[in-house]
Amino acid sequence: MELPYGGRAIINDFYNGMDITIPAKKSWFVIVFLCFWLCGWLAGEIMAPTFFFRSGHNGPPDLFSLIWICGWTAGGAFCVATLWWNLAGKEIINVSAGVLTITKKGTIAPTKSYDLNEARNFRAWEEPDNGFGSGNRQGLVTPWNVANSGTIKFDYGMQTVKFGDRLYQAEGEYILQRLANKKLINLT
Repeated sequence: MELPYGGRAIINDFYNGMDITIPAKKSWFVIVFLCFWLCGWLAGEIMAPTFFFRSGHNGPPDLFSLIWICGWTAGGAFCVATLWWNLAGKEIINVSAGVLTITKKGTIAPTKSYDLNEARNFRAWEEPDNGFGSGNRQGLVTPWNVANSGTIKFDYGMQTVKFGDRLYQAEGEYILQRLANKKLINLT
């Protein structure tokens, strides 16, 4: 018999608020692939400068070599950040004193705080897969796209704020109900 899914969110109640920690959903294929890929990348990162800037070469390196090394290094940084998010990334949501604060550790996204008096229309809705493997349920999860995704949404002025990346809709609704039961948000 299949056991019920217990969810990823870790919810800590305290006197006048709540902390919700949502670890990144791990993509083991991405983690294993990037570990192997980074081994090859590191070999190229070490050997390329010695090849392009070898002592027998007279004059400055050509423009292509400099651009190639910069692009190679940027690609490696992107992969290291993606691997880090998949291994240790997490979203931390703090709701207290009329403020909702979202911190996405392991990403480039800044910490943002929202006045709950201005927040409206709290809801949970899974983002569909777009067919290219980069939707909410599958695909490459990077620290670059997690900043603008999430199952839990609310309207703040004329924008929609999202958090709870790759949560199932049922878990998102559970989190919203816990916040509403504690009277931290209004679901109506």
